[in-house]
Amino acid sequence: MKNQNIMFTRSIPQISKGRLVRSALALGIVALIMQASVPRAQAFDPSSLNGAYADSSQALGPVHGGPLTMSAYMPFYVAGLFTFDGAGGFTASLVFNFGGGAIANPDFDQTATGTYTVNANGTGTLDWMAPPGVQRRRHFVIGDGGNELKYIGTDPTTGILSGGTMVKQ
Repeated sequence: MKNQNIMFTRSIPQISKGRLVRSALALGIVALIMQASVPRAQAFDPSSLNGAYADSSQALGPVHGGPLTMSAYMPFYVAGLFTFDGAGGFTASLVFNFGGGAIANPDFDQTATGTYTVNANGTGTLDWMAPPGVQRRRHFVIGDGGNELKYIGTDPTTGILSGGTMVKQ
């Protein structure tokens, strides 16, 4: 019986070494797979926006001056094409529909130029001058790896409130 115990004791380290090697190898393979497949936080910069983006927004604009209540706003809609240069500049052609009436700029023949900033976390701003010399600003978040922008716009001088989405063409 003593010999069997000795033999049993000698076989345990051999089995443990084999299991240890296989376990270490399996753990290394799992670590490599996880390293390759774990999504990493993307750092954004102005080059994250490059090319043409289709724009669609809905807005409310004041009908007239004075105290602004909800009934003092009229809806309007915007469709457009923004082209970003990847370096902080853009051009835009926009079509407007004010309150369900006539379409303004139906041929997309008037364009605006402006600048944009992009923070490392994918947030940023668009700035441009709209006729008649009114500063416009949109605050955005980049989504879908740079293929989409979600934004809101406010204009303290005219009271226009807007929100929309841009999708890369």
